[in-house]
Amino acid sequence: MINFYDKAMNPLEPIEFIEITWNRKWNEAGDFTIYTIASEWNDKIKYVNIDGRPETGIVKKTVIEEKIEGTFVTIKGYFLEKLLDLVQAREDSNAFAKAADHTEWEFWVSLEIDAHVLANNVIGLTHQPRPSFLGGIHPADGSPWPDEVDLSIKQGDNIGEALRNYLLLHNMSPIIEIRKWPLASELDKWLKNPDEPHFTYLIGPKVGRDLSDKIIFGKGYENVSRVEYQYDDSDAFPYYQILQTMETTGFSNESIITDEGGNSRGRITEFYIDENNRPIDVDYYPKKVIEGNVSGIELKPANEAQIREQMRQQAKVDMLNHYKQETIVADIIQNNIYYLDDYDIGDLCSISFDEIEQTFKARIVEVNETYSKNRLELKITFGTPRKAKYIPVNI
Repeated sequence: MINFYDKAMNPLEPIEFIEITWNRKWNEAGDFTIYTIASEWNDKIKYVNIDGRPETGIVKKTVIEEKIEGTFVTIKGYFLEKLLDLVQAREDSNAFAKAADHTEWEFWVSLEIDAHVLANNVIGLTHQPRPSFLGGIHPADGSPWPDEVDLSIKQGDNIGEALRNYLLLHNMSPIIEIRKWPLASELDKWLKNPDEPHFTYLIGPKVGRDLSDKIIFGKGYENVSRVEYQYDDSDAFPYYQILQTMETTGFSNESIITDEGGNSRGRITEFYIDENNRPIDVDYYPKKVIEGNVSGIELKPANEAQIREQMRQQAKVDMLNHYKQETIVADIIQNNIYYLDDYDIGDLCSISFDEIEQTFKARIVEVNETYSKNRLELKITFGTPRKAKYIPVNI
């Protein structure tokens, strides 16, 4: 069921629509489109969600057009996760720790994400004219976080991108939900504006599962009508060199430079290579050189191991934007396995190509749901496939 809400998240009556597309995405915030006749549209609708899906959409664009057949409305918006992409870091912050170092990890990591990523940079309650998120945005209680935190955020960084890239390295993706909670007393002054409803936002990772041994898509399995494979390594960098200028000297394998003030500083180099990202069937490794931006710790020899680890982590995150693009797109038939019941976005599944006798394992990175004429059509995009053992199916 598709649900509609006003700006205060009060439920509204459903509308008759011609078509709704609900685009769920793993590597970025998703979006949606509603197409209907003008007489059906309720301009009080601000939020939309669909039963069984964790995302909430927010209306951002309305287009009214007159045609020979009548007047129609197209509504576009994005999911709440996009809100984090619209906030830049106010200051440098750093969070670096591993679960082995903390006995109550889930509680501790929530506090770290809250303090170092969200409190000042996103909410912005102190030292600013007003908060970006008036009601606050916080980690949801009981959310599963990775077993390590490695977040080095520089002033001006996109908060949503930084948090999402960190989670993607651990097969997770952020989800934001709305809660109606009373605001703290120091925020009461903004309540005087009746046109500005306020919520508390909760953020928690969605975890991708490995279902590749159980969920197999292919024409031989009678659960797809079309499968398309795409490959592009034109912007792939498998080889990174990271350079970091230190506060002093005394590091292993350092070069010595002199700054503008005549002070000697160490400059260290770290490398990161991912052979899986090498362009196919060639004998070279495209190389990218980046400047390190380690923060949150003193750049002194006593911290060298941690500094080098952060440099490598920075390369891993940058490589997410320069990974070879391998995708498989499939039109799904809900026959013997069912969307949401058996698999979901973020899950690792298998895809069988009978024509070339190949089987791939790949994660579902996008689900395009189209609702029209009392029907649901599904198109699934899988990212970065890996070859697996092909098992023929007797048809």
